[in-house]
Amino acid sequence: MRTIFFLFIFSIGLPYSTYAQVGIEQRANNYFERAFYSDAIPLYEQLILDNKSKRVLKNLAESYYNTFNMQSAARWYKTLTTKYGPNVEEVDYFNLTQSLKALGKYNEAKETLKDYYSRLGDTLAFQKLMQDTKYLENVGAIGNRFIIKNLPLNSSASEFGAIQIDSNLIYTSANKKNSSIKKIYRWNNQSYLDIYSHPMNKIDQRDYPSKGLQGQINTKMHEGTFAITKDRKTIYFTRNNFIRGKKKTDAKKIVNLKIYKAEWTGTEWGNILELAFNSDKFSTEHPTINKDETKLYFSSDRPGGYGSFDLYSVNILPNGLYGNPTNLGATINTSKKEQFPFLDLEDNLYFASNGHPGFGLLDIFVSINESGSFKKPDNLGLPINSGYDDFSISFSSEKKGYFSSNRPNGKGSDDIYSFVETKPLIIEDCHQFVSGTLTDQITKQPIPNGIVHLINSKGQILKEVFTDNNATFNFNINCNSAFTIVGNHKGYKENSKTLMTTKERKKTFDGSLTLLSLLEIKKQLEEKEQKEREIQLAKEKQVKEETKKARKAKINDIIQQENALVKEKNRTLIKTQEIHFDYSLWYLRRESRERLKVVIQIMKQNPGITIEIGTHTDIRGDKNYNKRLSQKRADVVKDYLIKNGISKKRIIANGYGESRPLVECKTENDCAEEDHEWNRRCEFVIVKWD
Repeated sequence: MRTIFFLFIFSIGLPYSTYAQVGIEQRANNYFERAFYSDAIPLYEQLILDNKSKRVLKNLAESYYNTFNMQSAARWYKTLTTKYGPNVEEVDYFNLTQSLKALGKYNEAKETLKDYYSRLGDTLAFQKLMQDTKYLENVGAIGNRFIIKNLPLNSSASEFGAIQIDSNLIYTSANKKNSSIKKIYRWNNQSYLDIYSHPMNKIDQRDYPSKGLQGQINTKMHEGTFAITKDRKTIYFTRNNFIRGKKKTDAKKIVNLKIYKAEWTGTEWGNILELAFNSDKFSTEHPTINKDETKLYFSSDRPGGYGSFDLYSVNILPNGLYGNPTNLGATINTSKKEQFPFLDLEDNLYFASNGHPGFGLLDIFVSINESGSFKKPDNLGLPINSGYDDFSISFSSEKKGYFSSNRPNGKGSDDIYSFVETKPLIIEDCHQFVSGTLTDQITKQPIPNGIVHLINSKGQILKEVFTDNNATFNFNINCNSAFTIVGNHKGYKENSKTLMTTKERKKTFDGSLTLLSLLEIKKQLEEKEQKEREIQLAKEKQVKEETKKARKAKINDIIQQENALVKEKNRTLIKTQEIHFDYSLWYLRRESRERLKVVIQIMKQNPGITIEIGTHTDIRGDKNYNKRLSQKRADVVKDYLIKNGISKKRIIANGYGESRPLVECKTENDCAEEDHEWNRRCEFVIVKWD
């Protein structure tokens, strides 16, 4: 359960006869507006059969989203954005991508936002999406940083917000085993939340009961998330706006959240006091205290923030009063939610957010405290963070603690997990290595003090090194890039090697080069000249054969001069940049039309060329369908060439379907989406050259 779960919608129930009059849709909307999502869903499911209006689709998707049925949420958000795309709000696209992430469909989530920002022309948002994607790849590359364990005290109801206080684990739960209160919170049809205590020495006993905090803290409303002072005499906690046994609402009939404090009387918690910076008009929640207990940190959706819930701090004054709340600023807060703050013994700030780059829904972040200022937050990584809500972290020691999550493999709703950190949080861009030796091509002897250059795909020299006494050299290089290694030494002809790096981090490539001495080159040239004289004599005796060879040499010469003409085994191809097709479609992408200019240019320069256009699909779908689909793709490319001045007599279009893959995929799930896209390609083979 998240922050909004604490909110209580205050309303007077309508009689059945009135509901019957206003109809199913009005009943569903009434439930939705009160946040009775579990009640609204079955009514909207009835409506959706005949009524796919924007409001019905949006409310149904949002109801599933708020009750964490991400499969259904993604389904209806997709329907909403497909049907009403230009008129759908940004939050709906955001919720769609969050739902997709929860389902593990990260690439689809990324592509959804890419398309949305491209349609809007929002360059900054598009660039940030790409930066966030790369950042999360770097975080994920660390691997699992923690060992986590689902606690035995968890149940099918919600448990979260655990903090070890001395010999007890204090936490929030909707599982009222020890209470006679049976009132149901109709957001998700669970009981209301209370704060419980569980002995640490019984933490692994599945059936050992937790006890509610003694005193006046727990009520019939929501209580949860707390902070206790070091002397154990004061507790700050979150509760619905509840005054003298009655709930108090804002103008929208919402019972907001407030932070209260209680004092330990020696036998129980009492003397409940509402903090002065609360308000009936907005929520204030999730208190935590810094190490010297001079500041209280909390989350709030009060006016003047960056959007939704932000994190704030307030000074705790010696006279028992409090200063004015201060927003922690744009480094910490975003336009989305920032909640559940916690400060460790070094006053580093941990919190949950769905606004910073995350793996889906709420993720846990850390902001290092340097001289009193919080630095840019970093995602804590895997497996603490997942595609679902991960939040409410606390530490019992430097490397151990607890966090909460509603990930699907738990016991139900929110669960408390223990964790042990096993790897440091070192986030770095993907890099690889090139190492090698410089040797004489003939003698195989090492060449020390040789010069080796690292050159990028633009021809720029990135680094220059000299080989050591063992003729070795090393470079650090970026992943997924093209580089050229060029070696040279006085008295030798330079040599080079081109490398295409991969996404595999810290992989080492062999950049070894052999150099041919100038004396050896002179010797080889003399031998070559002698052979050429012998060949010339033979050519004079075989005029007919020489004519054929000349023709072949001419064609080969053209191929050598034209970078786009490449011999591949027994074929000659016109190489373009990759021309791919979207899944199950055959239209030409904009970049594909641009890349076809190479084919048009070569065919116009060489009017004797006849080509075959060969198009291919991935293995998804029926083979016959793929054969027809690839033929459509080939025909589309042929039509484009004809429209650009190439005679149709010079073009053969063949669709090969899935019969000739570049990447072998036994099943659809054996390959990533990128592999399927590589198989959806187009090739241009020269079949005749007059």
